[in-house]
Amino acid sequence: MRQKLRRVALDAGMHALAGMADWLPRMRQRQSTFNLIEDVEYTRHDGEALCLDILQPKGAGPHPVLIYLHGGAFAIGSKRTHRGLAAAYAAQGYLVCNVDYRLAPKHPFPAALEDACAAWLWAADHVAQYGGDVQHMALGGESAGANLALAVTLACCTARPEPYAAPLLARGLRPSAALLYCGFLQTSQPERYIRAGVSALAARVATDAARSYLGDAAHHPGPEQALADPLCVIEAMAQAPGLPPLFIAAGLADPVAADSQRLEQALLRLVSPHHAYYYPGETHAFHVMFWREQALKCWHDSFAFLQQYLPVRK
Repeated sequence: MRQKLRRVALDAGMHALAGMADWLPRMRQRQSTFNLIEDVEYTRHDGEALCLDILQPKGAGPHPVLIYLHGGAFAIGSKRTHRGLAAAYAAQGYLVCNVDYRLAPKHPFPAALEDACAAWLWAADHVAQYGGDVQHMALGGESAGANLALAVTLACCTARPEPYAAPLLARGLRPSAALLYCGFLQTSQPERYIRAGVSALAARVATDAARSYLGDAAHHPGPEQALADPLCVIEAMAQAPGLPPLFIAAGLADPVAADSQRLEQALLRLVSPHHAYYYPGETHAFHVMFWREQALKCWHDSFAFLQQYLPVRK
């Protein structure tokens, strides 16, 4: 019951803040640079439509594309709560697909990842209709969304046994890059958060996320849960899998920063392209606090990365 109340309160707060953010001068300025196309259906499950919003830059295309997957411990948040983040990319000239996906615990793993894979395949087939450049697409997300973005990247670039992942490799479209902010890159074994320097609340949130997403497998995942832990998949690799350049960002006061650091070390060993940035004193999802100096630095770093690997041609 406490977990449910905590989830409901956090979700309500996120949606309230998103509504307020629409009236900020910077957000209103960004809104003038793109057309918002809401509730575009990208797949259906059990008769339920799953939708994404398209933020379409004004001006001539084709525009490079970013598929954005929101965070929220796999259980809260939506494309609405993260429209402000999507708008930051759209204002830079990216056509953004801001994706809703099914949430735990009603829809546990692999529902969110199935939807993220379906969103990628939909974009591959349809973004050109909206002025997107299908040959220049990237994935992005924060926290749980970074987990999904990394798992979809693996599905696009490596042979996977999962029925929802295999079609991505067969489609033959490789992401140009992936942006991973404060990634919750290993969902399982949340007991690793019970340690010095991690608050009881943070450990509880991580445990809630793992149990609502993975159920009984949270502490002892099997092969069928492998893509819930994309970090572990990469750590187990013996040779570079041909991943695109990855942008890794984390605050050093974030309890999940170790996931980003482990990913960086695995990519170094594999000689796989990446750029890792760490921000002293910053906690989880600090980059959403646009007024903070380190958040602005993080955005500057991410836009520079995108311009290198997914440039906007003006």
